[in-house]
Amino acid sequence: MSGSQRWLRFLPALATVVLWSLAPSGPAWAQAGDGWSFVMTPQVWVSHIAKNGFAAAPVSNVQGGLFVVNPDGSILQNPFPSESSPNESVDPQWGLQIAAQKGRWTFAAGFQYVTFETRNDLTYVNPQGVPLCIFNVFTNQNSCVNSGQRWDQEFVDTTRMDVDLSVSYFFPDVVRNRLDASVGGGFKFIYASASRQFENLSQTAAIVNGLGPGLYTICGQDNCSDVGTRDRVKEFSQIYGLTIPLNVTTHLTSDSKWLLPLSVTPLIGFEHRNDRNIVYDLTLPADVFVDPFTVKVNRQDGTKFAYGFTGDLSVRYIITDAISAYAGFRVQYIHGFDKYLAYGPLFGMSARFGGK
Repeated sequence: MSGSQRWLRFLPALATVVLWSLAPSGPAWAQAGDGWSFVMTPQVWVSHIAKNGFAAAPVSNVQGGLFVVNPDGSILQNPFPSESSPNESVDPQWGLQIAAQKGRWTFAAGFQYVTFETRNDLTYVNPQGVPLCIFNVFTNQNSCVNSGQRWDQEFVDTTRMDVDLSVSYFFPDVVRNRLDASVGGGFKFIYASASRQFENLSQTAAIVNGLGPGLYTICGQDNCSDVGTRDRVKEFSQIYGLTIPLNVTTHLTSDSKWLLPLSVTPLIGFEHRNDRNIVYDLTLPADVFVDPFTVKVNRQDGTKFAYGFTGDLSVRYIITDAISAYAGFRVQYIHGFDKYLAYGPLFGMSARFGGK
C-alpha cells in the first residue's frame, strides 16, 4: 500500500477523532484554582513499530496444506521458518486528548489511530539439504526450491485503534518549586485488525498456491480433517487492560516555564484474538511409514493474559497560562499472544479553557 493511500485512509478517522490518551506529562501545568478547566491536546507519535504483536507469524510447518516428507519417510518439521520486520521505517500515530480538571483531580479520555505494514520473509530450510520439488501437471514441468532459498513473503496490513479512560490525582511541590507528581487509575481498550496475503512467491510456492488456491491452511477441527486453503485471510485482536498512570514533572527553570515530565503507565489485562481458523502451528507425526498419521492443530487465538507499559520522557514549554507545547520520546511494549514493540519521538500542543 502506498503512502498516499495510507494518508487517505487516515483522513476519515482524523475527522472523527474526539479523544486521546493521557498526554506525556499529564496536564499538571494547568492545575490551578478550584473551578473546572478543560485541556485539549492534539499529538503525533512518529513511531517505529519494531514488532507487530497483533498478528502471529505464519505457520512454519504447512503451506497451502502441504507438508514436506524426506526420502527416508521422516516429516520435515518447521520447513518454512520466517523472519518478521517492519515494512516501513515510521508509522505516525495521531490522536487527541480531552481532559477535565477540578482542583487536583483530572479526568481524561482519549483515542489513537494508526495503520502499519509488517513483512514476513519465509525460507525453505531442510537440514538434510533435500530440495522441495513440485510437479506442475499443467506445464508438465518439475519446479524445485533448494534449502536456504526464499519461499515467499507475507505482507500484514494492520489497523489499530485505542481508547483510554483515566482519573488521576495531582501532588504539587513534592520537592518545593522543583518536583510535582500524579498517580491515577484507568482503562485501556485496543482494537486491531490485520489483513494478510502472501506475495513474491517462488516458482515452487506459486504452483502450490495455484492448487489450493492459496497458501494459508484453514482448519476448523483440531485434527484438521476439514483442511482447506485461502489466498487472503483476516484476523482481529482486542486488548482490555487496567492502567496505572504515574507521572513525575521536574521544573527545569525557576519560573516553571520549562518542565521535564516523565510518565510511565503500566497495563495489565487480557487479549482476545480471532484468527478465523487460520493454522499457525501443526503437530505432525515424525515418520509417515511408522507413526499413525495424526495431525493436531495448535492455535494462536482465544484469550490470553496481557501486560505491558507505555513510557514517555518529554520537555514541555509553557507559552502562556493557556497554551503549552512539548516534544519527547515514547516507548510502548505489550505482550499478549505475541510481543508488540514501538518507539519514537512525539510532539504535541495543549490548550486549556475555563478555570479560575
